[in-house]
Amino acid sequence: MSRTRASHDRHEGLAVTTQAASDEVGKDLETRGSLEIKDRAISRTAIAAALQDPRVTRTTGGLSRLTGRELPRADVTLGEDTIAVNLYIGVRWPSQITEVAASVHASVEEALATMTGLDVHRVNVLVSDTVLHRAERVPEKDVASPMIPPRPPTAGPAAMPVALLFGFALLAAAFLAGREFLIARGHLGGSPWIAEAVSWIARLHWQSWMIAAAIAAVVLGLLLVFVGVKPRTRTHSGLGESASTVWATPTDIARLCSAAAQSTRAVVDAHTVVTRRKIDVRVERDGAVDATSVDAAVRDALASVLSVVSGGRRLTVKHSVTAPTRVS
Repeated sequence: MSRTRASHDRHEGLAVTTQAASDEVGKDLETRGSLEIKDRAISRTAIAAALQDPRVTRTTGGLSRLTGRELPRADVTLGEDTIAVNLYIGVRWPSQITEVAASVHASVEEALATMTGLDVHRVNVLVSDTVLHRAERVPEKDVASPMIPPRPPTAGPAAMPVALLFGFALLAAAFLAGREFLIARGHLGGSPWIAEAVSWIARLHWQSWMIAAAIAAVVLGLLLVFVGVKPRTRTHSGLGESASTVWATPTDIARLCSAAAQSTRAVVDAHTVVTRRKIDVRVERDGAVDATSVDAAVRDALASVLSVVSGGRRLTVKHSVTAPTRVS
């Protein structure tokens, strides 16, 4: 009887110990593993947050999908525990671009912080397209959000072609070194180019063409120094009070001005050219309407746009009369 009870007690102790060990292993397994957030998930979160604003347009399919220019789109840079996003959007006309951008900036920043739990280091909103929309104006959303001043969008560095040339030159040097090595080892026939080049240079004496070569070398060196220190060209212009966080290309500014001019009565067509110093609007008007009244109406229509996108540019408006349509 005592042996049976002792054996039973040992079995119960073993069962309890095994169950406790199993619980510890289960808890240990639950704490193992890692969490990884892909750039694609962050990009989709930013796009979904931007599309919550009805003034943000969506461009998908067709040529946009082939060229990778779908809007809105987001370029994500993911650090160890921070996120930086460049968000490209399209805006409906008429809409206040700065207010739409500020609203999108706040929505995207809040959505990323909530969904990922990471520190949102920077959100850049870039207006890349405008769509003419003659419906009633969408109620504007008042959002006060601190703006982080990022670096403005710029073109590629001027030294990029020089870097490519140097890269090809290094590849050529590597090829020559490999050829010389194979010739020295007897695996390849032919005369060594490097030895012949060194012998030719050693036999050189002063000649008149060396002056021109020295001048060319000085000019080329100065050119390379200039290319190396030349700052990148800005491709976008700041808009309104949010000029440090909201930009638009000259093409987008031209589209905004043309759309505003076309909304004026008696204007048949409008074409805008934007440079660094001026905004040139060329309108085709109905010949039955006085040019002075059309000019005043066009300038009034452009006033709200220029208050945001002018950037110190001078406005010029040129008129032409639409040719009458012939009926046969």
